[in-house]
Amino acid sequence: MTFSFKGRDIHYEVHGEGEPLLLLNGILMSTASWAPFIPHFTRAGTRLVLVDLMDQGKSGAFEEGYDIAGQAGMVAALLDHLGISRAGVMGTSYGGAVALNLAIQRPDLAGRLMLAATRAYTDPLFRDMCESWLHACSSPEALYTATMPLFYGASFQERSQDWLNSRRALLERTAFSSPDFVARFKRLVKSIMDLDLRPQLEGITAPTLVLAPEEDLVMMPWEQRRIAQNIPGAYLVTLHQTGHVMFLEKPDLFIPLVMGWFRQAGTIALP
Repeated sequence: MTFSFKGRDIHYEVHGEGEPLLLLNGILMSTASWAPFIPHFTRAGTRLVLVDLMDQGKSGAFEEGYDIAGQAGMVAALLDHLGISRAGVMGTSYGGAVALNLAIQRPDLAGRLMLAATRAYTDPLFRDMCESWLHACSSPEALYTATMPLFYGASFQERSQDWLNSRRALLERTAFSSPDFVARFKRLVKSIMDLDLRPQLEGITAPTLVLAPEEDLVMMPWEQRRIAQNIPGAYLVTLHQTGHVMFLEKPDLFIPLVMGWFRQAGTIALP
């Protein structure tokens, strides 16, 4: 399905019935990335909403550029289009930054938040990392080596070399060799390079759970601590032996965390 935003088609999917749960993708993801999770997330009376952000997947190309706040504005427009007045929002990586912006811009829309391996501030280290990704767009091999090894935790890489080698061959042959994909990727990277939501975190009112993989070399565990410390009442869960793409590395942990936070809220009386 699509809806129009600024004259471009935005691709989205809705699965299941019940309370709405919106998943927001990381920078190299799309709605297709969530396919294995759909049966699990719709099993418990959930209306699952997936969306390809601007310049992602099947959504249109936005050559004029945008920022994270603009992505959040698009997501708010999608929820309004669907008639959803309030939703649980889970954002990972880039999508987590979009989720933070959504909670700041439209607190009426964000019920509960889960922020998985994300960022509220592009510090000098991450900015340099983004610059290195832009320079690496000169070849598929360079783009892979500059990005993907950082996304997987050391523990996962130790036990999954065959899978990673096949993944590398696929990406270098397909997406990373596509001029259109690379142009979109560059705009997505540029859109996060000036992010700084630090002064606004204390104004977020949605109940928030922050997931911090200890082997995350992209968003960094200390950035997760900063987010959790500055959002009133936020919880922080550290995931051991897990890298940036936690949902892929440990789906058996990720799925119950998501469903517990969004679907079992209030079942345990805390002191």
